Amino acid sequence: MSERIIVELHAKSNRPQKKKPRTYREIARKAYLSLVKLRRPSNRKRRAGIRQQLQFLQRNLNHIEAMLTEYPLGTPIPLPNWLLRRYWVLPPLYPATI
Repeated sequence: MSERIIVELHAKSNRPQKKKPRTYREIARKAYLSLVKLRRPSNRKRRAGIRQQLQFLQRNLNHIEAMLTEYPLGTPIPLPNWLLRRYWVLPPLYPATI
């Protein structure tokens, strides 16, 4: 969901000619599937997979925060309501980023 927020913010950005921040959507999906397909992953592999997914989330949250700094305080965030509610849920998943 964080990739979708980045895409929406980039599309509605004041500077659309600027390059969209890099996300690792395909790499994250491939890493997730490789872990899920294991019959009984060891604790080490499970922890490493969770850590990797949280690092992808942290990177995306940092990109989102950087993109939101372009908007002055008090202006509404240009996201649909359903996506805005999901954005409010994401930071508690990884509280170290904010």
